Amino acid sequence: MHSFASIFSIYFNQRFPSTMLKKVPLFGWLVGIMLAGLITSSAVAQRQLVQVTGIPPLREGAHAGGDFDGDGDEDVMVTGRHADGTIHTVLYRFLRRRVVQVTPLAKPTVYADYQQVPFLKTSVFKGSVTWYDVDRDNRLDLIVTGLAVSGFTPDNTEIQVPNTSIYLNRGSDAFSISPNHGLPAIYDSQVAAADFNNDGIVDIVMGGRSSNGLVLGVWMGRGNQRYEPSSNAFEGLQVSSISVADVDRDGDADFMVSGINEKGQPRMQLYVNNGQGLFSPYSQNLPNLYFGATAFGDIDYDGDLDLLINGGQLGPAIMRGQTFLFQNNGSGGFTQVPTALPGLYGGGVSLKDLDRDGDADLFSWGIESLDRLGSEKVLVAENIDRYLLQIGSAQMVLNGAVAVFDYDGNGRKDVFLSGDLAGDRSMFIYEF
Repeated sequence: MHSFASIFSIYFNQRFPSTMLKKVPLFGWLVGIMLAGLITSSAVAQRQLVQVTGIPPLREGAHAGGDFDGDGDEDVMVTGRHADGTIHTVLYRFLRRRVVQVTPLAKPTVYADYQQVPFLKTSVFKGSVTWYDVDRDNRLDLIVTGLAVSGFTPDNTEIQVPNTSIYLNRGSDAFSISPNHGLPAIYDSQVAAADFNNDGIVDIVMGGRSSNGLVLGVWMGRGNQRYEPSSNAFEGLQVSSISVADVDRDGDADFMVSGINEKGQPRMQLYVNNGQGLFSPYSQNLPNLYFGATAFGDIDYDGDLDLLINGGQLGPAIMRGQTFLFQNNGSGGFTQVPTALPGLYGGGVSLKDLDRDGDADLFSWGIESLDRLGSEKVLVAENIDRYLLQIGSAQMVLNGAVAVFDYDGNGRKDVFLSGDLAGDRSMFIYEF
């Protein structure tokens, strides 16, 4: 992975013309200028900002990429609210990547063109989007959670209700709703899927807010997309992150969860699977961080999955972000190792091979500290000989969502963002 300087400098130049300068915090401009001066790139065309066309910018939403039509690129399902408050939940197919260069010496503008794929669904916000082949037919299906509007009160106030829907991919752009699935209706939520008990049927781990309070649990698949609660007992959480991985290399899927309980206390817990879908809390102490995020990835090339955690810690006066890196000993035991990465909270983290060199790089987003203007940011770190070297940062969206996936099918992961930026709703892609 090369420099991010070109990405961010192009982003700020194109997204905010001179007429909008007064709307953009000074921090964002300084970051773009400093990065452009410190780092240069010989492959600007492959690492830059991409403008999204065909999809409206949203807030309070979620999105995720998945190749639902099998054409080699990852399409995107988005949820959220328009500026007028209208709820929007739509699947968009990626059509093409366009490069427009007005004159030979002008900076090219790159566009990602999308087209709506209509099907019957419930529009939601403040939830999650998860792609997974739920019915094992080699087509990606959708699990979508969030708040839906069921009506209005006499004074025209929305009646909001939690909702969880499974949309089964039938091919040829057709999706059907899976009825009576048995999953709880939740929002402020996260969802992940895996075959936890190795019976060939997909199971679901999910948590968030329901109409009756906070929930967290594993729901075991019984066939035909019917789910029943497992015998595990978990503390209910408003979940900010769920990561599924085989941390102890025993052939079954474990999971890590981060969230806040009913008392407002932060919780981060790794649960280890016994192979039958029964989970035990990992005994080693891990930091309990507010608005935390977790990611697994092989940082040290030894074949097992290491753990990166970020989130907020309360100080004497204000909350600040923290980052912790834990090295896996090969059997699910973790040892904290030093890291110089800035801490962020209220966002997320990804450990994926962004530059196709075989190791896990880092992309993280969130807020560094509430006492500093422009503290919301995205950070990029390249894995160089087992050391995560920060190579770039820029201003971050708020009240929105970030997802990492290969939008154009070129084999490199990209970053798709939607939310509030400098007072406006924005949707764009950082392209690798």
